[in-house]
Amino acid sequence: MSHNFKPGDLALTIVDDVSIPAYSVVIIESRLLKGECVMDSDAFAFYAPSDGWFVKHADIEEEVAYGDGELMPLKGDFQPEQQKAKEAA
Repeated sequence: MSHNFKPGDLALTIVDDVSIPAYSVVIIESRLLKGECVMDSDAFAFYAPSDGWFVKHADIEEEVAYGDGELMPLKGDFQPEQQKAKEAA
């Protein structure tokens, strides 16, 4: 599933990653295309197996790559209804 993310959008991870657990909120950084080199070192190179996104997490300095189907968009106001009612009163 491809989402129309843009840099700065919030997303929810729906799979575990080595450095980011599932159901974590991340910020979309940039688009990643299938076959693009994600990591290149003297020992090996890793190429994206599918289209996806580079994301940032508050607790991690480097960007992490996720496939299109591994992120859920977070849009709108997530403030609990009870909190909204208290503020309106």
